[in-house]
Formats: sequence, C-alpha cells, structure tokens
Amino acid sequence: MPIVEVVPYDLATADGSRVMAPLGFWASLARYATTGTARLLMIADNLRPSDVQAGFQDAAVPTSELPRRIKWYRQQYLEHLQATTQTTRLMKLYLLMDSRLDATRLAQLLSSYNIRARPLAGEHVPLPFISGRATWNRLESPEGTRWAIFESALHQTGAILPNALHRLFTLDFPVWCALDIYTYSSGQATQLLRTKDAAAKYEKSDATEQLAAASDVRQTVATLQAEMGRVGAALHTVRLQILVGAEDEKALQQRLEIVRGASPLDMLGGESDAAQIEAMFSPVPPRRSDGALMSSVGLTVLASSAMSYRRRGEVTGVALGTDRYLAPVILDIFDDRQPSYNVVVLGQTGYGKTFAILLLMLRHLLLGKRVIVIDPQGNVDLSWLGASQHRAVIGTTGASINILDIVDEELANQIEMVVARLGLLEVLNPRHPIQRSVMDEVLMALYAPLWGRELAASKMPTLRAVQARLAQIAESHALPEVCQTASLLAYNLTQYVSGSRAEMFGRATTVDFALNHPVTVYDVSRLPKEELGNLRTALLSVLVGNIDRAIRSKRRSGDMVQTMFFVDEIGVLMRDEVIASFVSEQYKTARSRGVSMIVADQELTSLLGTADRRGTRHGRMMLATATTRLIFNQTGGDLPMLREAFPEIPEELLAGLPVLQQGTCIAQLPDDLLLVDVLPSPFEGAVLSSRLQDRARARQIMARFAAEATPASQPVTTGLER
Repeated sequence: MPIVEVVPYDLATADGSRVMAPLGFWASLARYATTGTARLLMIADNLRPSDVQAGFQDAAVPTSELPRRIKWYRQQYLEHLQATTQTTRLMKLYLLMDSRLDATRLAQLLSSYNIRARPLAGEHVPLPFISGRATWNRLESPEGTRWAIFESALHQTGAILPNALHRLFTLDFPVWCALDIYTYSSGQATQLLRTKDAAAKYEKSDATEQLAAASDVRQTVATLQAEMGRVGAALHTVRLQILVGAEDEKALQQRLEIVRGASPLDMLGGESDAAQIEAMFSPVPPRRSDGALMSSVGLTVLASSAMSYRRRGEVTGVALGTDRYLAPVILDIFDDRQPSYNVVVLGQTGYGKTFAILLLMLRHLLLGKRVIVIDPQGNVDLSWLGASQHRAVIGTTGASINILDIVDEELANQIEMVVARLGLLEVLNPRHPIQRSVMDEVLMALYAPLWGRELAASKMPTLRAVQARLAQIAESHALPEVCQTASLLAYNLTQYVSGSRAEMFGRATTVDFALNHPVTVYDVSRLPKEELGNLRTALLSVLVGNIDRAIRSKRRSGDMVQTMFFVDEIGVLMRDEVIASFVSEQYKTARSRGVSMIVADQELTSLLGTADRRGTRHGRMMLATATTRLIFNQTGGDLPMLREAFPEIPEELLAGLPVLQQGTCIAQLPDDLLLVDVLPSPFEGAVLSSRLQDRARARQIMARFAAEATPASQPVTTGLER
C-alpha cells in the first residue's frame, strides 16, 4: 500500500482555485485505488524551539571542525535562535491508498491534480506511541499518557466550509486524525441513492420525527444526485477518526470536549473501542462503506481544509526569519529534493536585499558550505572572520584580470566570449565580417596550442599578444582590406595594452582564484562605473568566468564542498547577449557542480536583460530555474511585469510590494509561499549593515569578540587572526 507525504499550503496565500483542484482525483479514486479506498492521516502538533535547534545541530558541521572565529559565530547564532524561536503549530499529512502505483508514481499522479506530495522519507508515518495497554475505550502508553479515540457519525448535518478543520488543528495540544474515504462506482452510487430515496419515499410511520427524517433523507439524496450529475463527480463515504492524548484522565476528558466542539463533523456520543487506534495507523485499507455519504465536492472541500492548513515546520538548515504566524523559516538551500540550488532576489536599494543574502550565506557556513561574494559597492566587511576570509579588490594595481583567461571548456565558446568582450571595449564590431574574421584567426592561433592544458594565470595569452599578432597580419597579409582591418584593431587595443587602461586590462590575472578560504569576497567597487560604457560588464564577465573555472578545478581535484556564489547587480551582465547566454548557462548547470548561484538586482527588468536577436531574455531562464525567490520592496510601476513573472503569487501580496518595510520580503520557496521578516542577531545586524553608526558598533563588537576568542595565554592583538 503506497504512502506519500502531502505538502500542505497556506489558504491565506494560495490561489483560491487550489481548494477545488483535487476534485478530479477524489472523483476518480475508484479507478486509482484497487478497492476504492484511501486514508488521509493528519497530524497537528507543536513545533518547539528545541526541535528547531536539534534540526540545526543535525545539519551543522561539528563544532570541532570549524575555525575558531566561526565557532564563536556558531555560538551567537544558537543564542539568537533560542531567543527568537517560539512554539508554533505545524501540520503533517500522509495519504495511504490501496493502489498498484508505487509511492513515486502516486506522488506524480497527485501533482497533476495540484496536490504536492513526495514519497515517505522514512519507513513509517509518525506514531503517537509504539506500544500501549488497551482497556475498553482507553489506551495507556508506557510513559503514562492516556489516549482515547472517537469517530464521526454516519449521518451529518450542516454545511462544511473550506476551513472546516482549521479550528481543530489550531488547538494547543497534539491532535491525530484519520479521514477514511471509500468511492462508489457510478453504477453502485446510482443504485444506492435510488434505494435510499425509495425507502424514504414509502416511509409508513405516522410519527412526525420519522417523517421529517425521511424528508431530510430524500432532500439529501436529491442534492447528491444533482452533484453527481456534474461531469467527473462521484459518491463517497467518509469517516473521521480523532485520537487525543493527555497525562491523566481529567485532562483527557477536557481535551475530548474541546475537540468535539472544534470538529466540523457530527461525532458519535462516546469514545470508540481503543482497538481502533491500531487500525487508524495500520496500512490495511479502511472499511469499504462504513461512513457518511458525501459527494466529490463535499469531500474535496473537507480534504482541502486539511491540505490548506500550512504552518512551516522544516527544521533542517538555517533560519532566514519568521513568517506571519511567527513560525521560524528554516532553509537548506542545498536540499537534494529540489531540482536546483539557485536563488533569485529582487529589491530596491535600502530594503535589505543584500543584507538578507549575506545573512543566509554566512549562516550556511555553519553547515560547512563555501561562500563567494561579488561585492559591487565595496561595503561587505567580513574581516571579523580573520584568516577564514580572503578579500580581493578588483580594478586596482594589485588585482588585475585578463579578459583572455580561458573560462570555457569549448574553444568555440571561449572565442565567442572574448569577441563579445572586445566588442564591449569597442575594439571591434562583432557583426563586422572582416573584423570578426581577423580576430577569430588571431584568437585561434593563440588558443589552439594551449587548449586542453591546465594553465596558470601567468601562462594565459594577454591583449599584448593579440596586438602583436594583429600587427604581423597588418604587415604581411596579401589582402589590403585585411591589412587595414588588422591595423585598425591593433590601434584600438593601444589604450588597453600601453595606454591609460593597461593596468586594468593589459596584464595577466593577479587575482587569487584558489578558493582556499571558507569565504572569498571580490570587491568590484573600483571597476569602471556604468556611465563609462561597457568596461564594467566586460571585466565582470571575466570575473564570473574565472570563478566558475576555479570551482570546476576544485571539483576535478576532489574538493566536493558545496558552494554559494552570490552575484549582485546581475543586470550588468545581462545586457550583452553572448555574456548573458554564458552566465545563464552557468546558472542552469550550477547544481551539477554543487553550486548555489544567487543573483540579485533592484528591478525585474534589469535582471531579465535585453532581448537577443531571437527575442530571448536570458534572465527568464534564470528566474525559471531558481527554486528560491525573495522579493523585497518594488515600485508600483513594476507590478504589471511582476504579475506576469510570478503568476503563483496572489494579487494581494503583489499589490503590497510597494509598501513592504525594510527587511520584509515575499519568499517563494520550493514548497511554500510566505511573507517573511528577515531576523538578524544583534551581531549580524551590526557587521552586515552599511550604516556608519552600525559600523561603529560593529567595531566595538569585533573588538570584544577578538578578546573573547583569544586564549588567555596569548595577548590580544588588533588583528582578527584565525
């Protein structure tokens, strides 16, 4: 009997049509289930701070394996987690179905009805206890807890609302429920309803109560027949069982009364035989027709009321913040159940976009991940990490980047990239046939002897070599047009080889791309500003390519440390179609290299980039392959494009984007949609802030940290050494 875990959703943030989307599945249950039976097991319990901390401890690197500076950070993170986490409700759902489908195929089937499900992670569903002693309608577990079970009546009255079960799930003690479902075939349903209608029609009693009951039966049958007349509807019987436990009999009686009042269905007067508890958690199919009659519409509404009670209960990973229910939002970006590890972040300047990303990345250090940051503003100061951090300031004399560095594994793609960069530098026009042909010949001559070899940065060809080769062609080629073109290209390279930009473009790469530190920050604030044309784009593309090449080199050497790579202001790289194609391809294939690529920009328009000659905007692919999306404050004018790009987000959430406060975002996660308040610790709030007053406070904290982290036998120094 296959068992799958159903992922609930939040009724407050989901599209309203999702409530009725599973109707076709329940109506077709007789076709999917061998005996037409299924059981929806529902567990509403409390998520406690200790559970969150235990989830982090299970995922985190052992303290003994962390550098001393990160050990201190881990301790303050745990203190922050303890101070900010409170008990919240969570919901777990499991569908057990008598079917020939295995769990994987059943989950795939459910997805076609807009029900998110996954095969059971462990061998069994959670149990309230392992063993117990039954005495009629009570069961006592070894630890002394008393349990009782009762079930719904065969005849129901009143209407069922979409949030019918929510009152039951919000109780402050664990509630275990099972909804047993049996689906009649079309012929069986028609015969059953006719029989019930005939029996009620020819009721012989003169008693007023019996006549009224018969009238109610006929009215109910007519309603069910009308609903079954719809395309795709069916008839079902349902039975709700509720298991409640308490430490003593008095508390149990109180809880039973509370549960009866919170249940949306009419329940039987007394408790059932305690032996029913074992059957409730048994994989044996439920009884076939022992329950109240209900149409597919009624069953869908009832089942959806359980599926729509979403309180985030994941504990594996690190905290981003809290949702509107004050539940902790715990993320593990490298969750292997997801198709990619990538993240897209949008947000206006000053609303916490970069802050949230850095917070998430630093906390992933505690899980043993590697962090790489491209810092466009030069205000990411992680010096408190000491020797665990490496920082390079790009665009200075001591940190040059060679735009001819080999960053692609295919020679044709490498030449295409270099030609695109030279086009950005206005050395050539990539669409000019003669210019393109001449440059292609030069680059082939330079790269062909080197291809397939692992080269040090000092062995890579530079623009000086390109200029020298062009000069040779200008002097010796037989065609005057080629000579003139080569001479022009050589002249155009002068400013980058021996002129004012030679320090930045004309030398071999001196930046350290070894990635031998837990954290590497590339400060690109010294690169040419955007108003100077495309120089910044050219250099950033080389930087991104070199980082990707370094990661691939790490993998070939046996280094399997998962890596988070953050590129801010990604829109700068999305303006040229060749570079945009290269970056988006690296983004799409990042998971195969164990990389989470995190890209961010202020506006969606910038992130999507300009359309190439085929009309493709490469940012769309990046958006589509990101399993995590965080959207901070956006201007009202961008809402139409955001609606198109994020159709899953309800209108009321999107409409609220222009008024979102600093540090609040819409989080579109692989299995959730939340409004999240990013929650830093006081230490993180200081060291990651760009405000001057916070920086001053950060220096004080780091000075105290240096004193606390230094063994008593060693003097306190002003540096933050490892």
